[in-house]
Amino acid sequence: MDSFETLGSSTKLKKESEDISNMMDDFYRGAGSSLLEEPESSMVFMDLHRQDEDHIRKIKEFQDYFDMVKRMVKPGCSQEVLKVALNSISSLVSILTYMSSPKLHSSL
Repeated sequence: MDSFETLGSSTKLKKESEDISNMMDDFYRGAGSSLLEEPESSMVFMDLHRQDEDHIRKIKEFQDYFDMVKRMVKPGCSQEVLKVALNSISSLVSILTYMSSPKLHSSL
């Protein structure tokens, strides 16, 4: 009788394995649909593209401001200009350091 029980349990295991395999096939088939096949995917893509362009534009704007500061703050500039530039850059670095710290992100 042990051989029949073993045969029964191996048949059951094979059936369960096939069921799991079929479920995984269905899962991957459903998940495999391309983003570009979705009706709104082109809108999502364009929105992401606009966000990227906006981000790049802002980075270039920042670089332009930084270049202006470098042109204004150079040897021979007034003590007042140097002091304002140092205080401003110092404050900016402190704020950005705080914003980019992992503690801030984990608390949100």
